[in-house]
Amino acid sequence: MKSRVQRWSSWRSREFVVREAGDTGPIVLAVRGVFGAAIDISSLRRTEKTVEGGGPAATVWGAGRRRFIVPSEFDSVDVFRRSVGSSSTSGFGPWKVTRLADEEIELVAGRMSGRGPWVLRVEDTCKELRITWNEGKRPGTLTFFGPGSGGGKEFHNDNRTRETISVTGPGYLLLDADHWTLDSC
Repeated sequence: MKSRVQRWSSWRSREFVVREAGDTGPIVLAVRGVFGAAIDISSLRRTEKTVEGGGPAATVWGAGRRRFIVPSEFDSVDVFRRSVGSSSTSGFGPWKVTRLADEEIELVAGRMSGRGPWVLRVEDTCKELRITWNEGKRPGTLTFFGPGSGGGKEFHNDNRTRETISVTGPGYLLLDADHWTLDSC
């Protein structure tokens, strides 16, 4: 899961290839939105003759920031820029996407907490995670992306606010909740 720095930016909707020849495993992207607009980002699978969607997707509202994971079987990303509400403009400024290197992604270790969607890196040594979602008030979601996990494997129960989950690393965790607390191995 090594990578060199890659950046993409545009004032318009655009598709671009994120996976280089010989590149395997999931790819973590940092996405910055646009003031006064929303951007929809999704993973695509491109061949010589076709482009297929169906991969993970997310929306970034306004100038917000979000991390996004492109699973191992997808090689391309589509960013669709759109206006929000009754606005006739699609915002001000360009959106930006940056491919993150492993050392830029926080490693799961000990007790951690955070807000909103976030990506953490898991190594082979970590097997069990204890998670508390939204201070025990509402469930959240966790998706694990490993080299062979396809579109990501979801590890959560819609009715639980506290869970113990076993994962097999290496890979990345995408945690999504207003607030989460994680205790690891």
